[in-house]
Amino acid sequence: MPNFQIGDYSIVSKKANISENVIIGNFCIIEEGVEIGNNVVLENYILLKKGTIIKDNTFIDSYTRSSGDNYIGRNVTLRYGTTIAKNVEIRDNVFISPNVMTIFSTHEGKPRGKTVIDEKVFIGTAAVIGPGVYIGPEIVIGAMAYVSKNCTAKGKYVGVPAKLRD
Repeated sequence: MPNFQIGDYSIVSKKANISENVIIGNFCIIEEGVEIGNNVVLENYILLKKGTIIKDNTFIDSYTRSSGDNYIGRNVTLRYGTTIAKNVEIRDNVFISPNVMTIFSTHEGKPRGKTVIDEKVFIGTAAVIGPGVYIGPEIVIGAMAYVSKNCTAKGKYVGVPAKLRD
């Protein structure tokens, strides 16, 4: 039996796979098919839908939601109010600031492929990551930026739409 703590009024599916030293806060919903690695902290009011995979040593702050079919790597921090849309991959050592949102489909409701946030990325508060974009390793996305295209050159991307700045 795995060693984990669960808060009040949380619902964890019997078909979720929870590893060792996991803390689940109050009012969380963990659906079937969710996999949670070792040493993970889930604060309060978290929704993890089917197919969400969270690797080791990750912290997910309150009011964060995943739409399912997501991969969240090792040593990741998702701050307060983050929304992770379907088909998003967040690689290792990523920091996502409060109220960041990823988007699954275009304004016409058409999926645009997988969104990938590569290793050692920092995303500032209230940034929006559009559907199907790739953010390369060691990139900084500024607060309130809208990322509509791939960001591959190292540096800081700011503005609407986000552009590489010195």
